Amino acid sequence: MRRVLLLLLICLPIPACIAPGPDEAARYATWKTTSHAAGLSAYERVLSEGRVADVVPMQALLRSSRRWRACDAQEFLLPPPDRAAAIIPTLRVVQRLQASGWLEGQGIRSGYRSAALNACSGGSSRSRHLHNTALDFDLASDAHVADLCRFWREQGPALAMGLGFYTPTKIHIDTSGHRTWGKDYRRGTSLCITRTQTP
Repeated sequence: MRRVLLLLLICLPIPACIAPGPDEAARYATWKTTSHAAGLSAYERVLSEGRVADVVPMQALLRSSRRWRACDAQEFLLPPPDRAAAIIPTLRVVQRLQASGWLEGQGIRSGYRSAALNACSGGSSRSRHLHNTALDFDLASDAHVADLCRFWREQGPALAMGLGFYTPTKIHIDTSGHRTWGKDYRRGTSLCITRTQTP
């Protein structure tokens, strides 16, 4: 019994002594200082010229996928230069949704994805993440689902807005066509269709 207690006293403090890994901000700071500085500056310039540079934090915009670790991929990913401007219309939609208080740019979980990362993440072969027109968000709650759906119905056609719901708090926004879908990628399971529509 004494031996067991002694082992417990020795083993319990060990996890507290292990230094935690760097947090996301530190990982992003390291990523920026490697071989990505020139590409990042060019991307920032494109967004600035499109007047959307300050819509969401760059660290959030460059998040590649919720599954980056499982896919052994980079946590942050720049789109190819020829696709850099493609995100501008989507960021303009996000700007309007943020102004209404329905989502936060810091909640972005996936932006541009390479083909390999998209496949590993379970994305469609036609995913708009491949073209840098899509952003996935984690919402703090589902309190604004009805507001998002109303915006999609009323403003979405003119904005070519796509709105997908993987769960009530995990959503997708793009500007590649007015459509909506749910967890199985079908229109009929979208919360904009299954929940009571409000005027």
